[in-house]
Amino acid sequence: MTGAETSQRRRGQATREALLASLGEVFEAHGYEGATLTQLSAATGLGKASLYHHFPGGKTEMAAALLRDRVATLERDAFSRLTGGAAPAERLAAFIDGFSASVQDGARACLIQSFAQGTAAERHGETIARQYADWQRRLADVFAEAGLKSKWADRAATDLLAGLYGGLVTARLSGDPANFRRHAKYLKRTLPV
Repeated sequence: MTGAETSQRRRGQATREALLASLGEVFEAHGYEGATLTQLSAATGLGKASLYHHFPGGKTEMAAALLRDRVATLERDAFSRLTGGAAPAERLAAFIDGFSASVQDGARACLIQSFAQGTAAERHGETIARQYADWQRRLADVFAEAGLKSKWADRAATDLLAGLYGGLVTARLSGDPANFRRHAKYLKRTLPV
C-alpha cells in the first residue's frame, strides 16, 4: 500500500468515525424511534441520498454500525481491563472505571441499552443479547477467579452489569449524572471479592 493510499484510508476512517459520532448524538437524544432521517441528515451534513449511500439499509443499518462501534468502545475502555496480571478485585474496579469513562460518568447515554428496547430491539435484540451474554460470562470468569463459586460468580456479574446500567437509567431519569457516579463508586466499594 502506498503512502497516498494509507493517507486516503485514514481520512476515510476519520470521516466514518465522525459520521458515526454525529449519528450517535441524534440516536442518544431522540432514541431509535424518535430519530428521523431529517435529523440524521442534518446532524451529519449529508443529504438523505448520501446517507443511504453510506447506509443502504437506512436506520437499521445505521443502528447496526453504531452498535458495532459502541461495543468496540466498551471493549477497549472497559472489558479489556478484565485481563492482565492484577488481582481480580483490581481488574473489576478498573472495569467499572473504564465503563464509567465510556459513558462519560453518566452524562452520555448508552446506545446499546437504548437499542435493546422498542422497535430497535426487534431488529437488534438478538445481537445485543449475545453480546450481553459474552460480557456477563467474562465478568463471571473474573469473579470465579477471585474465588466465588460458579453460581455466585454468575450472579455477581449479572448484578454488576445491572448496577451499571441501572445507574445510567437513574442518571437519565433524574437528569443528574452525579447519580451514576455515586452508584459506580458504590459498586466498586461493594464488589463481593
